[in-house]
Amino acid sequence: MKSGMKATNFLIQEHKVILRALDVLDGMTAAMEAEGMADPADVDKILDFLRWFADAHHQVKEETILFPVLKARAAAEDRSVRHMIFEHDHERHLVEDLEKDLRLGELSNFASSASRLSSTLRNHLYKEDQLLFPEADSLLDEQQDDAIFELLNRFETALDKEILDAKLHDLHSLEWKYLRK
Repeated sequence: MKSGMKATNFLIQEHKVILRALDVLDGMTAAMEAEGMADPADVDKILDFLRWFADAHHQVKEETILFPVLKARAAAEDRSVRHMIFEHDHERHLVEDLEKDLRLGELSNFASSASRLSSTLRNHLYKEDQLLFPEADSLLDEQQDDAIFELLNRFETALDKEILDAKLHDLHSLEWKYLRK
């Protein structure tokens, strides 16, 4: 294998970054519930990160690069892939709910929506990592896997990489503020 990494491992590494963002969201929610208020700038940063990285960056890669290949390889994966896309759409709606709750100042609804998003997205990532990706690994030969890995790796433009670096810096700052790490 030229890349030295399976395509699914590439996506699992991105899942780890998304889990870090969910840890921050959970920490923010706990702080908000304890203090009765939220820092709107921090919430905007984490919601922006979830929209930009988790959705427009990561999930779009899955939906446009990996999932079409899996759908073409096996009918059973088509059902699994359709379910993962359904969950992606559901997660997008949960982020929209969070934004609405924040803008309307409905902090108790925000806390509830944040908890739902965190739980739903963690469960989704687990299913991809433990169920869908092992199946994908068994379906893809080395050449297909290398081709998918290359497409995943080339997905980001130079500007995307700059934006990602800035967003990862913001995420790290939020981790320090809300998780002390």
